Amino acid sequence: MKSKHAQVHFNESGTPVADHFNDVYFSNDSGIDETQHVFVAGNDLAERWQQWPNPTFVIAETGFGTGLNFLVAMRAFNEFRAANPDHPLKRLYFITTEKFPLPQQDMQRALEAFPALKDEAEALASLYPMGLEGCHRLHFDNHSTTLDLWIGDVHELLPQWHSPVNGLIDAWFLDGFAPSKNPDMWTDALFSQMARLSKTGTTFGTFTAAGIVKRGLAGVGFTIKKRNGFGRKRDMLTGVFDQDNENVQHKLRLPAGPYYRYANDSLDKTSKVAVVGSGLAAATACLALVKRGISTTLYFDGDTLASGASGNPQGGFYPQLHSEASIASRIQAHSFLYARQAYDHTIEHAKACGLADVAHDFCGVIQLSFNDKVAERQNKLAAADVWPEALIKPVDSKEVSDIANLALPYSGLYIGLGGWLSPRQLVTAMIEEALQSGKLELKPNHTYVSHEAVETTKQRVQIRFNFDSAESEEVITADHLILALGAGAVNASDFNSLSLRPVRGQVEAIPTQMPIEQLNTVLCHKGYMTPVFEGRHALGSTYVKNDLSTDVRGDETEMNLATHEQALASTDIVQALQHDGKARAATRLGSPDHQPVVGALHNFDSLKEHYTMLGVGKPLTSAPVLPSSVVSTLTCLGSRGLTTAPLMAEVLVSSLCKEPLPLSNELLNAVNTSRFMTREAIRNQG
Repeated sequence: MKSKHAQVHFNESGTPVADHFNDVYFSNDSGIDETQHVFVAGNDLAERWQQWPNPTFVIAETGFGTGLNFLVAMRAFNEFRAANPDHPLKRLYFITTEKFPLPQQDMQRALEAFPALKDEAEALASLYPMGLEGCHRLHFDNHSTTLDLWIGDVHELLPQWHSPVNGLIDAWFLDGFAPSKNPDMWTDALFSQMARLSKTGTTFGTFTAAGIVKRGLAGVGFTIKKRNGFGRKRDMLTGVFDQDNENVQHKLRLPAGPYYRYANDSLDKTSKVAVVGSGLAAATACLALVKRGISTTLYFDGDTLASGASGNPQGGFYPQLHSEASIASRIQAHSFLYARQAYDHTIEHAKACGLADVAHDFCGVIQLSFNDKVAERQNKLAAADVWPEALIKPVDSKEVSDIANLALPYSGLYIGLGGWLSPRQLVTAMIEEALQSGKLELKPNHTYVSHEAVETTKQRVQIRFNFDSAESEEVITADHLILALGAGAVNASDFNSLSLRPVRGQVEAIPTQMPIEQLNTVLCHKGYMTPVFEGRHALGSTYVKNDLSTDVRGDETEMNLATHEQALASTDIVQALQHDGKARAATRLGSPDHQPVVGALHNFDSLKEHYTMLGVGKPLTSAPVLPSSVVSTLTCLGSRGLTTAPLMAEVLVSSLCKEPLPLSNELLNAVNTSRFMTREAIRNQG
């Protein structure tokens, strides 16, 4: 999971040179002009954008390098948007791969050669990710651009890109080091994946005119054209893809049956979406929708937001990582990094707009090595060297004590980007930001009852609510319904075909006192303790399965204190604490495999019979896709909702809008609503 950084030196012209490939990242003559000639003009972007009828345009690139191509494209798109504010094309998606990402200081030094791109380069530097394999989705809202930077080998990554049957990509920047320097990239496998991902009419531009490239692209369905090269290069190649070309391997374009996420008609600015829920899942979904210009109404059953598990005054914010790069750990790592970006944005936006503050402190999180078993597990994680130190690193007892500002005789693992936030205030800030768009309406005191699909000129959804203490009923019609009910899903018949795992958790609110008033970081063991906020520390949490009650219980208070006493037995911190009994209980919702549940909601019991072929070894591509659905869900975030909610909402809304998705197919399948039914079918159960 931890990537290897590129090793570079700078030649006499100040151009970065990759030591591994002995090739320059861009032309010694003029990198900007080369990008403009080969990729922007080579794909006829200016003309195509003017004629583009859709809200998004997707560029894919095969070598991110210094980011120069991305910055030039982003600047060009920003200029297009400024000159055409009412044009239907609103956002650029730039999807790129990089096996050996440049260290940030080398990238910034390289880009200093282009003062015309200073603003764009600074924006990139502010969000440039750590060297962690997988997709890093970065939003540049001031430039109407989203960057998906996929770190890893292009041959491993492209097959993991989820694509509509008719293609995902509108233009290719076929970059990377020259075929003679980097033959491992320019292969038939690359060209086949380009064909799988391209739409009819998709273009490409590349600096090379090598025969292997020309023949490879022609062999998968691209019509090739030579153009004048840049600078000292005589020729370059451009081309257009034809899906109906006899050379196209159409079997590569088959969707993966029940895991396919683009079965619905796309949502757009004419759509009306109803979201049901009051917590972080609902708030992140609403914000993702309105950022795409989609009219959204949020229905919730109380007077106020964040009435459930998202109503806790403090919540620890960190990923749960293991010594292996398991699916669960990768979901946690990328969700955490995306959430940190999202929360930084929300906090800054609230300050800039004079909105309600979001109490938080990104003070880091220490996972204490509080017994031999935990120490062994943490040592294994450190020795595996799977994760970048910028994400998680081992610390000795002195470092633990210095970070925590408490004498603690334990080693541990330190997550420097973590900390704590007020979930309740975070939900409020996200909803206030969404309201500012003019695309969100709030409907409090509306209790969800049921829904049914209805046919008008297209399939829509009719939704029933009780309001005013269930004395009245309201029926509304929307283009799509997102159920983000949290633990409330347990009582909704819509979820009967999913196995839900409600877990009650009680968190103590300990008054600050010596010595914990000095605590400067979040401490985690079997429970957790936060630094002081409004005179109190959060100390939790209990886990009581299948209990929906939210009363505060004295025995659970004793349980929480005992957990901390046991974990911190080598200190006298907990034994000396005075507690006045203030606490809060809520129910979190989980799933059997402890992963979120995100996507189309169906009666999966009634669909099982259509997937029996999977039980006799047939591939997923032989199974039908799920029927179109007017209902989706974002649920089962469990106790890690602060970590996973923003990225899961982005996955859901991106799929509903038929945009690129920010997770690999492997990880998308692990959170798909259909996964339990699919697994049962493969095992030939039920």
